[in-house]
Amino acid sequence: MLFDVHCHINSLKAEQIEELVSNCKYNYCFIDSSIDYQTSLKSLELSSKYPFIYSSIGFHPFSSKSYLPSLLSDYQELILKNKKIVAIGEIGLDFKALDFVSFEIQEKIFKDFILLAKKLNLALIIHNRTEDFRILEILDEFFNSYHKIIFHCFSYGKEFMLKILEKGGFISFSPNILRQNKDIISSLVNCPLESLFLETDSPYMKINQKPSLPFDIGKVYEAVAVTKNIEIEILEQSIFENAKKIFNI
Repeated sequence: MLFDVHCHINSLKAEQIEELVSNCKYNYCFIDSSIDYQTSLKSLELSSKYPFIYSSIGFHPFSSKSYLPSLLSDYQELILKNKKIVAIGEIGLDFKALDFVSFEIQEKIFKDFILLAKKLNLALIIHNRTEDFRILEILDEFFNSYHKIIFHCFSYGKEFMLKILEKGGFISFSPNILRQNKDIISSLVNCPLESLFLETDSPYMKINQKPSLPFDIGKVYEAVAVTKNIEIEILEQSIFENAKKIFNI
């Protein structure tokens, strides 16, 4: 089974969604991540209809201007009513959002959702685009262990990755590995299978200058199998076991 731990099916065009659900009924599983409340609702429509889609509901830093603390109770209600919600995310910090929202506000929203995830014992899918270790400092305020935390679209070197692995966290690699950035490849090579996830981050991550699709998860698996010199069947089984453990599916 090919498991995409982070994509945005809720952001695809209707015809793209139709093609996906028509061709991915077997041997695929997707965690559909949201960026705000409306995309969370859209994700739930999809996951309630299709057994191979699960939902992760969150609030991206780019959506911060529309955030209201009262939304937390709405998110909690969704989670309590929907067993297909398996994670909170994506949530986190992003320096590219600083043009319209401060890190102070981003951190407040981040912490609100961390508390919600802890309260309801859900996994966290982390968005991190910062130039220091601040996001780890925040997580350390709440967690002694990262055993239910996934750092999606990992784009950093080995030093940062090891700090996550030391606390039992998970690393998810996206199609950016196809660009052969030496720091990302070094992290991939040194990431143990029991800490590894793969994703497309579709449609926001590009492949050959075109938006990726969830179908492209196969390309990610193939590239990782070659880079780590392992059989793709072993890779598939290992990631599926990681998914069962962290998402309870």
